[in-house]
Amino acid sequence: MDESIINDIKIERAEFVSRLMIDADLSERDLKIGLCLLHEILLRSMNTQKANTEGSGA
Repeated sequence: MDESIINDIKIERAEFVSRLMIDADLSERDLKIGLCLLHEILLRSMNTQKANTEGSGA
């Protein structure tokens, strides 16, 4: 991915979190960004758990 696209994504995420922190009204776009963030967090969590399970020999 291009560096400018990555920076745009980071800015959108930061703006979304900012709106959450001030309890602002969220647009449909904000909800989509939030769902993408949640999905990414859950995938990372699942991958971490899988790595920990495989590393412990379970």
